[in-house]
Parts: sequence; structure tokens; C-alpha cells
Amino acid sequence: MNEEDIYETFCIAETTATGIIMKDLKENGSKIAVTNNNKLEYVNLRAQWMAYGSVLQQMECLKAGFYEVVGKANLRDINAAELEELINGKPIIDIKDWMANTVYNEPYTKRHQVVQWFWKAVSSYNQTQLSHLVLFSTGTSRIPVGGFAVLESNRGEYRKFTIQASEYNGTGEQLPTAHTCFNRVTLPMYESYEILKKNLDYVVNNEILGFGID
Repeated sequence: MNEEDIYETFCIAETTATGIIMKDLKENGSKIAVTNNNKLEYVNLRAQWMAYGSVLQQMECLKAGFYEVVGKANLRDINAAELEELINGKPIIDIKDWMANTVYNEPYTKRHQVVQWFWKAVSSYNQTQLSHLVLFSTGTSRIPVGGFAVLESNRGEYRKFTIQASEYNGTGEQLPTAHTCFNRVTLPMYESYEILKKNLDYVVNNEILGFGID
């Protein structure tokens, strides 16, 4: 046995619906032995095949469908990061944008004490906590590229984030509730910032999911 013999060739077995077939990793790969001198090339080609080549047909079908919906010409002027943002939404939650695009149902207004406490609590959260609160309120943890101004309801209609009052007086342990289909949060009329913050913290830190039926 030669010390360079590895007993592999530049060929890989692929399992298909009809059985196992052999795929050359390079031209005439099945006739090229892997040795200590070329084993790095073999590893690179095998890794490339497993990451891309083995799913090439599926990827081509995915690309064809994606281009049919989006249009290949529309992707020429955006990079990968911008495309990810278009698909997944903004990763950073802008509290000022959130506040500017919030509406209030009476008796709440932007000057109401409970509302001011709510935004004070929101301003104390980090991005992870904010994403949990947005998920609780809207059903998604990311914001559209256009920001809170273009939030949509479950019917595809633009519907801004809304804060409304609860029938509960907020003196006890009543948690905020959310109607994610309408991007709406219902806040009890808490008697102090501490009570509001404690209950909102519970929602945020335990990743509670909001829902409601109207």
C-alpha cells in the first residue's frame, strides 16, 4: 500500500429517486485518484458540491420563480443587504418613527399620562426587547422598509400602530393585550409608571404573543 493512497477519486455518490448515481467533481473525476498532493482540491470541490452543486436544480427553479414575481431587471440596482431588508423588513426599530406613526383611541391621546409612561418604558428597551414588543403588537418582529408609516393589517391594508384604553383600571396585574391583525395594543389605565413598566416588562421579557378578535 502506497502511503499516498487514499482510495478516493474525484467523484461523489448522489442518491436520487431512481437510485445512486456517481457525479464527477471535475472532468474525468472518476479516473483521478485523490492523493496527499491533491486532497485539498478534492475537499474544496466536495464542499462546493455539497453546498451548491447538489441543490443546483432546485436553486434554478427557485430563481426562475423569484424572477417571475419580482422581475430580474428590478434587482439590478440593489445589493444583497438591501434585498434582505426588502424581504425581511428593517432590523433596527426606530422609536421616533414608531411614535410619529401611532394613532390613539379616546380617551387616550399622545399627551395622556398612561401613553407617556408607555413611551418612557419603550425608550428603556434594547433592540431585542423592542422586537419582542413589536412582535407582540403586530405579529411580526420586523418593520417594513418604509417604516411604521406603512404597517399593514392581516388584510394587506395600511394600518398604523394604535393604542387604546382597556376596560380595566390598571391597579392590579392586568397585562396589556394586543390585536395583531390590526396592529393595536390595549393598555389598562395604570395608576403609576411602575405598574405599567412591570406588566409591560412581563410581556416583553417572556415573548408573549398578542392576539384578539373583533
